[in-house]
Amino acid sequence: MERIRRQLRSSRTARTSGSSSTETRSDYWERGTAIAGIFSVLLVGVGLILTNDFNLSQLAQQQKVAQEQQDLALKGQRADRFVRAVDQLGQEEDDKLSVRLGGIYALEALMKEFPADENMVIEVLCAFVRSHAPWTDDPAIPPATPDVRAAMTVLGRRPDPDNHIALDFSNTTLLGLKRFNLPGANFRGVDLSVSNFTDSVLPRADLRNTDLTNSYFNRVDLRGADMEGVVLDSAELQAANLSGANLRNVDFTGADLKGADLSGADLTGARASSLTTAQLACTKVDAATRLPAGVEPPAAGAWQQKNCAVDTD
Repeated sequence: MERIRRQLRSSRTARTSGSSSTETRSDYWERGTAIAGIFSVLLVGVGLILTNDFNLSQLAQQQKVAQEQQDLALKGQRADRFVRAVDQLGQEEDDKLSVRLGGIYALEALMKEFPADENMVIEVLCAFVRSHAPWTDDPAIPPATPDVRAAMTVLGRRPDPDNHIALDFSNTTLLGLKRFNLPGANFRGVDLSVSNFTDSVLPRADLRNTDLTNSYFNRVDLRGADMEGVVLDSAELQAANLSGANLRNVDFTGADLKGADLSGADLTGARASSLTTAQLACTKVDAATRLPAGVEPPAAGAWQQKNCAVDTD
């Protein structure tokens, strides 16, 4: 009987041990399968990342090549446009005025579109002015030709005056620029001596440190102009509208201000000692006009007197 019990217990133990072993093998298999799945997902993820990086690198390279090709094409177009514009300027025949004007305004367009070309355009247009308005002692100076006036207009409204080479009008005669219309013109620091801007419209012009020696600015609208440091040696400004203008440190030696409107203008500064009371005798001033020490303002309404009448030619 006891032997039978031992056999039963042995049988139950064997069955329990077998079942536990089977369960353990099954658990190991499930864990291994899960780990393998995770590892497979990681491999796929790494592959996707590497593929994406490669694609991005290829795309960036393609974009770089495309940009370089585009830049090269743009440079070629700029060069072609510049050459064509300069070629138009060189058409000297009398019936080619419209062609020359087209070249001038084509250069202006290039200067505005491509700031790096500004100095080059300025040099070309200044050379054009010098060659078409050369210095002469002949007192009978004809009006400036339309193409010279156009070149001066473009130069006077150049887009970045503070960051370019100086305008060079050396050995020129700019006596034919009457009725020049360019509000806000910028000719700062330029030699405009022996020039004639009579009856021109130049309000808010920047003429700081400009040389206007022996120039003619009669009846010119210079309201609010910045003329600090200008040389007006023997210049004529009869009936010029200088109201609100900055005339500090101006050299007024021999300047003719007969009939000029100096309302609200500032004429003070170190070099303003060259201004005399006699020069202001026929000018219009008001309470806002600032005069140098020792210079007396004109009598009220003196500029309207008969002896202060200005020439109308």
